[in-house]
Amino acid sequence: MTARDLLSNAPEVGLEEVWPEPEALDGLEVPTLPSFDALKLLPQPLGPWAVDTAERMNAPVEFTATAALVALAGVVGNRVLVAPDPEADPDWLEAGNLWGLLVGEPGSKKSPVMERAFAPLHAIEAELHRENQRALDEWEIDRRTRKKGDPVTEDDLHPPAERALLCHDITPEKLADLLEHNPSGLVTFQDELLGLVASWERPEKSGERQFYLKLWNGLSPHTVKRIKRGSHYLPMCTLSLIGGTQPGPLRRYILEAAKGWNNDGLLHRFQLLAVSELGEYRRVVKSPNTLQADYSALLYNLWQITTHGLSYPQVELRPGITRPVMTFAPEAQELYLQWQEQTARESRQASTPTLKRSLLEKQGGLVAKLSMLLELAGRWGDSGREAVEDSRHHIRPLSTARAIALANLYRDHALYTWWEAIRPEIQGAHALAKRILERTQTRSAFTYERFTVRDILRGNWKGLTDPGAVERALGELEARGWLRRDGKAWIPNPRLWEGSHA
Repeated sequence: MTARDLLSNAPEVGLEEVWPEPEALDGLEVPTLPSFDALKLLPQPLGPWAVDTAERMNAPVEFTATAALVALAGVVGNRVLVAPDPEADPDWLEAGNLWGLLVGEPGSKKSPVMERAFAPLHAIEAELHRENQRALDEWEIDRRTRKKGDPVTEDDLHPPAERALLCHDITPEKLADLLEHNPSGLVTFQDELLGLVASWERPEKSGERQFYLKLWNGLSPHTVKRIKRGSHYLPMCTLSLIGGTQPGPLRRYILEAAKGWNNDGLLHRFQLLAVSELGEYRRVVKSPNTLQADYSALLYNLWQITTHGLSYPQVELRPGITRPVMTFAPEAQELYLQWQEQTARESRQASTPTLKRSLLEKQGGLVAKLSMLLELAGRWGDSGREAVEDSRHHIRPLSTARAIALANLYRDHALYTWWEAIRPEIQGAHALAKRILERTQTRSAFTYERFTVRDILRGNWKGLTDPGAVERALGELEARGWLRRDGKAWIPNPRLWEGSHA
């Protein structure tokens, strides 16, 4: 029997035997934004204020809640600390400061929301300004009326220290000066935060970048070296920070950061990263706003209480510097340690991308901070506010559960934002699948029967501009039967024409 005879007698090979049925891309899941239930996640009056303010301002509740948390963190600063695991690591302490980032398109009310959330802090700052002016006036009077030969102290030679809480549009040098006289911490917000962060990439700004990394830590010392005025030692540097940015510039910054330059974890320190799509406009008319007064009273009460000291167990951080410390109640401690163990296991898996690992490693401190802040807000924010002399220093399970839920939510928002950098092949596979289906269904000029990586790069499509990322995306689609490699070219599965598989 000849070869021709064999071929003529061979059974006809159908399309289904040459090409497999393309798999759905469900396994290539892209993160979605979880909903933010502020009434469940935040105690009184933070939750109701966040919801009510979002409705009145036609703004995302993710933004109002996040700005309120950073304002709360700014009021507490390092005036109260939390010990996350005193049994295993008694030296591990966390201050109450937080860094947040609001990500939204123009018109999403980022700046107005921050202004509204920080209104009570402006009132505190105005009170401090009046006190500063009175102290300065008294110093001036003493200086002018001092007679020759009167004893002079060191305090008599210099104006009184400037007390502050809120700072805005400030240089690092001035910020260091304020922290020298306000060691309990400061809080600030920036309308366009990414511009400030991006400026730290310049070589001449490396010192400023390192200074801000210490400010995030909250309890690190810092030495300020001045040519004319000598060096000053700051025993603690604490700053709460929030700002806004747009998705496009942030995406470009994240993709650059993923390449490894200056990979010191700066991006991951914005742990309260909230993203919101631009929704439809809705005008809401409501009854007079009483929740703003409740919210302002909470922040002012906490400012007064923490400034004058709480009768909690004390820890000495530096010689002569002590702070009250909160710990978890037994049930809350168990809840925290269970979550911490699960997070640590996920972080240490070999398959966990580096960017995600860096995020997870910092969440233990975040949950402890949030637990402390929510506990303080719950105690003095409810209708039955605790007395100032209350000595209970334990964090209750409800505050811990809320903190864990918040940390998980902000983690999902961060992963949604970083996904293109963490798993570019997933994003690229979805983008390429969409393009292939569009081209195969419309029979456009795209050579759908056979194409190369170069053909894709010429399209300059979002998520498909890097050759390596395109190759990985093609590999993902090949593994699911969408494509087949033919030398340097790729051939789409003709079965895609039978229906949508995206």
